[in-house]
Amino acid sequence: MKTLFQIAVGALTAIGISACAVAEPAKTDMTAMAMDTPVYMIAQIQIEDQDKFFNEYGPAAAPSVFGSGGKVLVATPTVNSLEGDWVGNWTVVIEFPSEEAALSDWYASESYASAIDIRMAATSAGNMVIAPGFVPPKQ
Repeated sequence: MKTLFQIAVGALTAIGISACAVAEPAKTDMTAMAMDTPVYMIAQIQIEDQDKFFNEYGPAAAPSVFGSGGKVLVATPTVNSLEGDWVGNWTVVIEFPSEEAALSDWYASESYASAIDIRMAATSAGNMVIAPGFVPPKQ
């Protein structure tokens, strides 16, 4: 099974960002604790072809998202940026039950691979991350 780092580097490469200067993060107790907690896919994208994105990418991506236990929490063109620049015209947050569900069952799945090509053809820019849910330190 690929590590989160390996999949993240692959995802960055897929959207045209060179990963040559990226170092694998150190393993921590927080990383170990978060393995069985929900993770969140957060994406900011710039949709250029609305028809292709919503009528082709959406139907192609949905079965793999929901089949992996994904739950769409946010999918909107509207955000209120409190600080900094928020890029793109579409923001998505999807909760997955675990890191494995997000990375292996969804993102690296054969069923999602064809959807990635459609998303790339319908968008001009964007970023996507997987972040673990917060696990409070044990007292």
